[in-house]
Amino acid sequence: MMDNPNFGFIYHGLAYSSMFLLSWWVSRKNSLKFFSENGWAKNSYLQFFLLIWGIIVWTLVPTTLSWHSYSFLVGFDKNTVSFENLLWVLGLSVLAFLVSRSQSKKLDVNSRDFHQNPSFGVILTYAVLRFIFLISYEIWFRGYFLEDLISIFPLSVAIGINVFFYALIHVLGGTREALGSIIFGVILCLMVVSFGNVWPAIIIHLSLTFGYEASFFVRKLKTGLEK
Repeated sequence: MMDNPNFGFIYHGLAYSSMFLLSWWVSRKNSLKFFSENGWAKNSYLQFFLLIWGIIVWTLVPTTLSWHSYSFLVGFDKNTVSFENLLWVLGLSVLAFLVSRSQSKKLDVNSRDFHQNPSFGVILTYAVLRFIFLISYEIWFRGYFLEDLISIFPLSVAIGINVFFYALIHVLGGTREALGSIIFGVILCLMVVSFGNVWPAIIIHLSLTFGYEASFFVRKLKTGLEK
């Protein structure tokens, strides 16, 4: 990530540790997710603070300190992208969307835990921060962190380490989520290695989240209109 590899990994450790500890603390306050099977987050502002901190430590700071150009993050700067590769991204994005939407339908939008809806401004703020946060998330996990790992370890080991820490932070969201993140993490790592940049992981991850969260909000809106 940076000219000095040792400094790069020190930063990775600090960034990850701060996010893990902050996520753990926010989860203790029942605010790790904006909504879940337990209803709305108890404190949406803690959720916002977590998202903002992730954007700062996983993209703003490392991008400022890194020698990489911005084209590394979203451009076709390494490998030629074939039509077949684009179909893979499209197919995996659609699959991620459908799977997450089916999981979202298991949430009971009529539960009393969802009766006191957040204001439109709070929901809009969450949507914007969540979108930027997910991009930052992939830029760090499948971008800076993975590339630095590959520079030192064999590819399989580098991906293994990357997915381990990816799954570890998802443990806070539950065992099922952590196990699912292992397969998902491997797929995203392989896509990034194949393309030579991080944008495929960003698109697929956004599709997964959009399928889950947009599906929930659409059903919640329909429920409100029916009353």
